[in-house]
Amino acid sequence: MRILLVEDDDTVVKVLEKGFIDEHYAVDTAKDGQAGWQLVNTFDYDLIVLDVLLPKLDGIQFCQRLRDSSYQMPVLMVTALDSSNRKIAGLEAGADDYITKPFELDEILARVRVLLRRAQAPIIANLTWGDLQLNPSTRDVTYGEKILNLTPKEYRLLELFMRQQSQVFTRSVILDRLWSCEEAPGEDTVTAHIKGLRRKLTEAGAPTDLIQTVYGVGYRLKPLDTDGASDEASRTTQSSKNGKRASNHQMNGGSARPTNQPRQTRQQQTQTALRSLWYRVSAQHHDRLAIVKRAVEALASETLSPDLYQQAYQAIHSLKGALGIFGLTHGSELARAIEDLLMEQSPLSPQQQSQLWELIEALEQALVQGPQSSKALLPPSTLPLLVLIDDDPELSRQLTQAAKAQSLTVQVFKHHEHLQRFREDVTATYRDRLKTAAMESPAPQGKLPDLGIVNYSLENADETALSDLSALINQIPPLPVLVCSADDSLVNRIKAARLGQSTFLHQPDVAQILSWGTLLRSQPPSSTTSFNILMVDDDPHTLSALHALLNPWGIKLNTLEDSSSFWQILQETSPDLLILDIEMPEFNGIDLCRVVRQTPQWQHLPIVFLTAYTDTSRKHAAMLAGANDFIDKSLANSDLLTRLFYQLKRPHWQQTIATILDPQHLTPHS
Repeated sequence: MRILLVEDDDTVVKVLEKGFIDEHYAVDTAKDGQAGWQLVNTFDYDLIVLDVLLPKLDGIQFCQRLRDSSYQMPVLMVTALDSSNRKIAGLEAGADDYITKPFELDEILARVRVLLRRAQAPIIANLTWGDLQLNPSTRDVTYGEKILNLTPKEYRLLELFMRQQSQVFTRSVILDRLWSCEEAPGEDTVTAHIKGLRRKLTEAGAPTDLIQTVYGVGYRLKPLDTDGASDEASRTTQSSKNGKRASNHQMNGGSARPTNQPRQTRQQQTQTALRSLWYRVSAQHHDRLAIVKRAVEALASETLSPDLYQQAYQAIHSLKGALGIFGLTHGSELARAIEDLLMEQSPLSPQQQSQLWELIEALEQALVQGPQSSKALLPPSTLPLLVLIDDDPELSRQLTQAAKAQSLTVQVFKHHEHLQRFREDVTATYRDRLKTAAMESPAPQGKLPDLGIVNYSLENADETALSDLSALINQIPPLPVLVCSADDSLVNRIKAARLGQSTFLHQPDVAQILSWGTLLRSQPPSSTTSFNILMVDDDPHTLSALHALLNPWGIKLNTLEDSSSFWQILQETSPDLLILDIEMPEFNGIDLCRVVRQTPQWQHLPIVFLTAYTDTSRKHAAMLAGANDFIDKSLANSDLLTRLFYQLKRPHWQQTIATILDPQHLTPHS
């Protein structure tokens, strides 16, 4: 069962949340009516516990909107206003029950159980499937005479199967029903819990396939009768019963979504999850800003102690990083400006102090507003390959003919203006994809070529020309680039390297260029569920936010706050990508990076630093330690996702490179 708690009193939230979790319910919380409404439109809930006096959208209006939109789940109103008129207004708005503060936790839990039983018609005292029995009142589970000791998640998983016994549940549906949005695990978490539940059932004497895998779909309870036609009849009868029960469940409440309320896209779910998480942690960010205010006041009165200064500096530094992860890019920039002023060694002038207070006020306003809707988040798509041919018109002509023979579209850029217009087309197409992603519309079919060829003399290119070309290539999204040259000198290679992420081929023929082009434009396997990331950061808010950002893409994120256990966790998780913060207690990220790089097993593991520190010295130290990328935490979410997906592609590229370099394959000179 999944409950939504809409309440702005932190004390009440903590008490009720713990009580619901102890009762084996999944709980999401929202601190205002608008945030609660966004969650209702994103996830399915079996019951809503709703305060009356709420910011932005009060409980009465919330309930009216709920019923007007055909949502039928039970609503329990909770308020400190002990007024008959208020109770009547709440019940007429569509609430099913009403309780006033102060209340006993046991009483509200009892009312929740009653409302949930009413929503599940017919009332079933015990759930039975063959020799398997589950008692929802006592939460006892037995198989035959043996009692099963299940974890809360295993119990809720089994209860879900037994309440809708013929339904096949996909892993995504199971996640929606049993996990809160704050937990936001990957689909492999469901697989792990299924495995644990099966093991305990088998140990109690149940068949190993009592929970049956329907390949390509999900899981269900294995039909009791498996004899030919009778099996089909049994399943038909059971399906009919289940259909009636599901229909009744929808009419009487439950979590069925009204047909006029489509489920949000996974990009929107990500943003909603980030906003929900923000409401849980925003108070702590306000506390951080309060420390900064105290320090600035002490600075003005010349009473700032070293301890308070250090606390303020750490607080604003943490804000700078955390706000970026939540998508508050402007807030992160404000925090960065405040940090820069606090770093001034000399006393601040009156003008600087005035500027500092203006920045603090603007940052406070950004914290109050919280995360806003941002552009959709999606992994990079296949982009045109840009082939830079160093002063060899004949090779350009041959490549054009060979590419067209393979049904590839080609565009040759003879002037810088042509390349500029091409780059603008790439960016425009990318933005169109971002806009349509939020509506799950098909990606726009642009007229971009598969291959862009530019004739460019590296020998004649000066620093300004190289810089201009690099800026053009590396706009968002950055283009895959292949540099082909007959000049193998170090000077020429350095010029090519200054263009950014590119691959240099010495004296390649046409077949080799096309082979490498296929590699550079290739994507990772279509399913990202196998991707596994380990992130080490001592800020739990950053860890939770990145979890919400990556979860819709099926990526498993293992998080670690205590760097002292890093080596053990690295061995256990065997990640595809390692994300490190710079400064952490015990061991810093640069030391951890060095340890990984000196171990042969991990020398090819992609390592990314995600940090609020952006100074050149730290970046230089990180790259010397063996990092593959150095990312500012204030980077926009969509761009951060693009950078991480780029690193996740590296093992896929390495496998393809091994194939290309095989003696049986065409071998490029390098």
